[in-house]
Amino acid sequence: MDEAVGALKEIKAAGKIRAIGVSNFSLQQLQEANKDGYVDVVRGEYNLLLRDAEYELFPYLKERHISFVPYFPLASGLLTGKFNEQATFEDLRQGLPYFQKEIFASNLAKVEQLRPIAAAKNVEIAHLVLAWYLTQEVIDLIIPGAKQAEQLLNNLKTLDVSLTAEEIQMIDTIFSE
Repeated sequence: MDEAVGALKEIKAAGKIRAIGVSNFSLQQLQEANKDGYVDVVRGEYNLLLRDAEYELFPYLKERHISFVPYFPLASGLLTGKFNEQATFEDLRQGLPYFQKEIFASNLAKVEQLRPIAAAKNVEIAHLVLAWYLTQEVIDLIIPGAKQAEQLLNNLKTLDVSLTAEEIQMIDTIFSE
């Protein structure tokens, strides 16, 4: 892996790419790939329901000034506040752990705790969630999925959301239980 990253370093030095990134690497794989310090960004699955990267990767990334780009930040729509317990899914979500019966109900209850915070800010729950990610020191960019142009434009409203330290802590606490 370090050889591949070394080759990318040469391409970066030639001005053909701006950054070197890796995706879905474990900490051990990242350490091997970054042994010479050339990795700029890591992309991995991360959301309020799946926070392993926060504990496994973030300290390493922070120490080395490497940016993290989370994908599935809205947990396939679960963190948008648009579902209730009667929701059914006939797509990839039906196999995801967050959408299984008891876990789904528990996750919905957590999301509902965000509703008053979002309402007080006059924003959607999704904007609140995405804004929380941007408070994480290693996250500079988020990739929230969008199937339609309107969804993409709506996601941009996240940039207008400011969270207080107390709100950041409340969201963190809700999803660390």
